[in-house]
Amino acid sequence: MPTDSRRFDWRWKGASLLLMVLAVSLLHYGTQTTQPLLHDVYRRLYYLPVGLSAVWFGLRGGLVMAMAVAAVYVPHIVMQWGGESREVVNRVLEVGVFFLFAGVAGYFADREGEYRHRWKRVAENLEKSYGQLRGQADQILQIENQLRRADRLSTIGELAASMTHEIRNPLGSIKGAAEILRDPATPPAARVEFLEILLRETGRLDQVVEDFLGYARDQRSAGCAGAVDLGELAEETLPLVETQAREAGVSVSARVPGGVQVLGIPHQLKQVLLNLLLNAVQATPGGRAVQLTGSVEGGRVVLAVEDEGPGLAIEQRQRVFEPFFTTKEEGTGLGLAISQRIAGAHGGTLTVENRPQGGARFVLALPLFDQAESAPAQEGFVGRN
Repeated sequence: MPTDSRRFDWRWKGASLLLMVLAVSLLHYGTQTTQPLLHDVYRRLYYLPVGLSAVWFGLRGGLVMAMAVAAVYVPHIVMQWGGESREVVNRVLEVGVFFLFAGVAGYFADREGEYRHRWKRVAENLEKSYGQLRGQADQILQIENQLRRADRLSTIGELAASMTHEIRNPLGSIKGAAEILRDPATPPAARVEFLEILLRETGRLDQVVEDFLGYARDQRSAGCAGAVDLGELAEETLPLVETQAREAGVSVSARVPGGVQVLGIPHQLKQVLLNLLLNAVQATPGGRAVQLTGSVEGGRVVLAVEDEGPGLAIEQRQRVFEPFFTTKEEGTGLGLAISQRIAGAHGGTLTVENRPQGGARFVLALPLFDQAESAPAQEGFVGRN
């Protein structure tokens, strides 16, 4: 059904066309045939309403207007030019041209209208499809947010369960030792032994909490970044593992070139090296060696810690950087997870692989200092020394 605005538009156009035909006809009928030039001009003016009608109303509208023009103009031809047969033929032929003009113009107007209507439908369908896609995209985003929240809750649950497990064991030992110490019949020698258990398990609890806080802490804002010489850092870290290595009967050596600098926080990078070296020492049987090597490869410095232990199974390699995953009886499983987070905060990576000759190889790759001038702002470092 046409709307009110379209009805008004049609009426206005129709009235305009009728006024044009009436005006041209009045000019014809009011002008003497002694002025043929004016009649020729007036005759051409009929093309205006015929063409507009074809454009506005299509083929049918153009033909109807041509019929109206013929009905108004042909009597004038018969009455005014009846004695001049040649002129009558010319003017009647002109009326036929009106119909031809109306047919051609109306045909192309109809085709244009069909194309416009078709493209309008296509545009409406596209807009509808776009609206549906946008709604689906919003739904997907909502689902992703829900999944992300569920993943965070799941992670929190895993952390809480692991923390509970890690804390429960030393608390049980502390409780047992405290009950024995409370008994007046406990001999002095046993009291010393159980006091040592209390101190050891308390230290273990403290280490669990410290490791957990270290993992939860934002590694990017834990200090000011500056140029760090990895050769010097390796020399400072080796003495920290000498005691454990000597007790395990494992030799530790380092070959890191001096002068190789990265942009980072020294104590964090030292913590990474210390974690990797201690893990390597603990995984290596007595009489064998752990090596720390460094090299520059394509704008990055690569530090590798290699041990001569049994290596890691596929499942262990896939999970070794997960929080609280550990193969040690007294480990918290947070050391490697913290180390990987520190590596990422410095724009680097920490990966693991098995050596062909046996043992595991942890690889820490960091961008060189001159390659990392813009890294602090991007990675979240708060400043430079």
